[in-house]
Amino acid sequence: MGGRAKAIVPYAAVLAIAAFLFSNTRSFAALGRPGQLGPDFWPKAVLVLLMVTCALEIVRVAIASAPKPSAIARAKQPDAEEEEPRFPLLLGGGILLTMLYVPGMQVLGFFLATVIYLAAFMVVGRYRRYGVVAVTSIVGSVAFVFVFMKIVYVSLPLGIGPFLAVSTALMALLGIH
Repeated sequence: MGGRAKAIVPYAAVLAIAAFLFSNTRSFAALGRPGQLGPDFWPKAVLVLLMVTCALEIVRVAIASAPKPSAIARAKQPDAEEEEPRFPLLLGGGILLTMLYVPGMQVLGFFLATVIYLAAFMVVGRYRRYGVVAVTSIVGSVAFVFVFMKIVYVSLPLGIGPFLAVSTALMALLGIH
């Protein structure tokens, strides 16, 4: 199989899977309420964007000319012995954080769990500007709550006990009822 064909295969496979899944979203439309976006809207939108992206990549790969490495590019290529550093413990930490995130959401609520998850993930990823980490995780989590609950109408876990109070206060602040 040629280089271009090999590069096209993954995009074609994802395109075919997305088309199959898109055809299965027809049954979602029956569950919708009149005058509101139905439960089929977002899955269909995501799948259409995925299919368009795959199709564009297939066309790009098909018409792109094979780049010829310059002498400078060949000189900059690392030797087989010079490998990039690997951080398996950091990878394991990221996987552990992700595994703890979902059950943590049930107790802490989506907002607080997401703030902690984003901050911890950035720190595990060796980002050390803690002010940026704090602002990014808080603003990002507020944005997620707003988009999911106010625009997309997704019900998110609110947490229990005092964490529920934080979630409901944030919802009131954002005008989510």
